[in-house]
Amino acid sequence: MQQFLVFTAMILFFAGCQSSDSSDTAPQNLTGYPEIDQISEAILQNPNDHTLYRQRAQAFADREAYDQAILDLNRAIALDSLDIDSYHLLADVYLDYYNSRMAMNTLYKAVDLYPSRVPTLLKLVEFQFILKFYDQAKETILRVMTLDPQNADGLFWAGMIHREEGNITQAIKRFQEATEQDPDLIDAWIECGKLLSQEKKPIAQRYFETAVRLDSLSEHARHALAEYFQDQGRYQDALRVYRDIVVLNPQYADAIYNSGLIYIELDSLDKARSQFDLALQVDPTRTLAYFARGNVREQLGDHAGAMQDYEQALLLDPSMARAKQAITALQTKPN
Repeated sequence: MQQFLVFTAMILFFAGCQSSDSSDTAPQNLTGYPEIDQISEAILQNPNDHTLYRQRAQAFADREAYDQAILDLNRAIALDSLDIDSYHLLADVYLDYYNSRMAMNTLYKAVDLYPSRVPTLLKLVEFQFILKFYDQAKETILRVMTLDPQNADGLFWAGMIHREEGNITQAIKRFQEATEQDPDLIDAWIECGKLLSQEKKPIAQRYFETAVRLDSLSEHARHALAEYFQDQGRYQDALRVYRDIVVLNPQYADAIYNSGLIYIELDSLDKARSQFDLALQVDPTRTLAYFARGNVREQLGDHAGAMQDYEQALLLDPSMARAKQAITALQTKPN
């Protein structure tokens, strides 16, 4: 409902604009969002300032009003065709809007404008990786490393591609090289730790702990460390780190849900159920939390509650075979 109201407000906002050349200086309806309305007022005073359109586009994008963001970014680029930040943001908006073709086209235009700009090439690599264009990404990484042979981000993305292609040894090597070039590159520490853990190397823990030490507020780093402990069967250590995450961010549902899974392993079913209750309060659409709570309720003898949870899981994901099987099995159980 909130997104609908946001969208309606945006439509009213632009309905107030004229289609003529004077559209940016004509009185405009307010959206109800002070940040956007303040920028709009500034645009009325400075209609040729391309940075203002980019700022308003960012505000629209933050509220998932992608059509309006795209309009503003095209205006910014029309005013300054060399504004690289607008190209970067426009690519992000297109990707968030599930228009990967336009996202890539936008970045290709940016690279054409700035063929030797490493940050733009790295953004292209990231998008190529996300879209699984690995061969193209390798070519772009080669361009980056030719321009900057010690570029840590280029080494990181090379490691990511090696990982996706199953070349674990080379992936680890690239990640380690990335951390040598930039010791603050947290993602390289985390991804290397994951692969070392996969290879059963005890040194993996040090990589995760280094990531946490680099940014003690990073939920991503702490979560990676907690998952490492969980995979190693060090449940109390994992629970401790998950609790730390929830203290930092009570809305971090993954930490709560994973804590519930650990309590199942520890045969503490009441605690597990409480964790799943909390996880669903934070995220009522978490299908696996309904299924897991249903499993716990079934073990505790609450068959009616378990059935409700299994049915809700199936409602959220009609293809969930486990939920279908659990419903069938529960229906055949004697009361």
